[in-house]
Order: sequence, then structure tokens, then C-alpha cells
Amino acid sequence: MDLKVLGGLAVHEGGVSITPPSAATRQVLALLVASADRVVPTCAMAEELWPEEVPEDAGQIMETHVRQLRASIGAALRAEGSGRTAEEVLAWVPGGYRLGTGGGSSDARAFERTAGAGYRATEAGDLSLASRRLREALDLWTAAPFAGVTQGPHLRSHAAELTDSWQRAVDRWIDVDFRLGRWRELCADLAQVLSRFPPPASPYVQLKADLDSKGHDPEVIRRHLQRRRNALSFTAHRVVVGGRQGARSTHGGDRAPGLAAGRRPPAGLAPNSLGGRSI
Repeated sequence: MDLKVLGGLAVHEGGVSITPPSAATRQVLALLVASADRVVPTCAMAEELWPEEVPEDAGQIMETHVRQLRASIGAALRAEGSGRTAEEVLAWVPGGYRLGTGGGSSDARAFERTAGAGYRATEAGDLSLASRRLREALDLWTAAPFAGVTQGPHLRSHAAELTDSWQRAVDRWIDVDFRLGRWRELCADLAQVLSRFPPPASPYVQLKADLDSKGHDPEVIRRHLQRRRNALSFTAHRVVVGGRQGARSTHGGDRAPGLAAGRRPPAGLAPNSLGGRSI
């Protein structure tokens, strides 16, 4: 199974798309893809679909989404002549569901792997290799993560984590290329990267505006690096001074509120089951 989330959601099994047209079913699939090969608790699925109040018939609605996904998966498996079943790929396990990729590709995992190679090359002093690897990682992005998918609290958290990783890679790439003296090429390349994924964070919004207005000017890069250093220093100061009050999730986004924190699942929808049934 091949997964793409660094832009619009695209999921293929054996080259056949299994991305559903229904917005809610696509949201369920996106949540499963975000935790591919790991169990997604049914309570998290319910919380994602209904962050305010889980309806009484949540179990039946989620069963419908699972059946629709399995129907698409089953058709794709039959088309490729696979011996696996849809129930094995989208498997019920105690407490939730697991989407098994069967060792397929994931653009999010490829990004983290390639960016990591760039970070290691930087630490080793090989700036040319670091620049190539970081640019390769950023080229995997075509838009904002999970673009076009309705996002509840869990998907927003996953998207925030991915966006934070993108920002770290951009900053390291800028620093490396500037140290290499490639600021002219860097300005042109940055304009391309920022046109594909204009992030919401203000330092990058300002960077894109400066690039659009001033073009190939090394001061654009210097000012961005200074803004990022200032922002990181301010954040570190808030953590030290504010203590727990300003704490955020270790994944880069605000922690999604849990069902246990003030909300209860409806009657018949236990925190780790679909009405006590497995399908």
C-alpha cells in the first residue's frame, strides 16, 4: 500500500486508488494512514469525527465507514491478484483498527528519512550532501499535509507535527545553503518550495513576501535566520518562565482533548470498542 499525505490524501493498493469520495470516510482513512501499521483506538476515531459531541449511533456510522473502506481495499486486492483479504489489511484488533501497509511506501516516512540524512550530513560537515538531501525531502511536499481532508483534533495534531518537521527542514536547508554561499540559487529555490506549501507560521509568510518583493537579495535570508533565532529564543524563554502553563505536546501541536477529559462516549460506544462489536 502506498500512502501520500504531504499534500492531498492519496492511498493506493497495487496501483489502484482506495481513497473514498465521501468526506467522512476519507477523514477516517486519513486518521488510519496517519498511524499506519499502528492501532487507532475507536474512541479516537469517534473523537476525530465528532469533536464536540459523539452521537448515539456513532458505532453504526463508523462500521459503515469501515465497510466502505474494506470494499475499496478488497476490489484493489482482487485486481492485483493478492492473497490478502480486506479484513487483514484493515484489521480489527482489541480496542481499534490497524491499517497494514504491507511494507508499502509513505511520503511522510520518506520525508523524515531523507531529512534525517540531511541532518546527519550537516553534523558530519558535508554541507553539499546535506543540501541535496534536505532539498530532496522538501520536494516531496506538494501542499499542506492532508489538504482537502476535513480535520478533527487528531488529524490537526498530526498535520501540526508534520508542519513542524517541514519548518525544521526548511530552516536547516536555508542555513546550509547560506553557509555554502548559494544565496542566489537559494532565493529561487525557496520561492518554489514556499509556493507549493505556503505555511501558516508568520516567519515563513514574511519570508515569502520578502522573496516576492525583493528577489535575490541575501538580506532576505539573513533577516529570516535572525527572526527564527529570535523566535526560538523567545519560545525557550516562555518554557522556562511559564513552566507547565505553556506546555505543548511533544509532537509540535496542542494536545487534542481526550474523551476522558470531560466528554463521555454515547451509550453503547465503549472507549475501546464499536458498541462491543468487531467487524
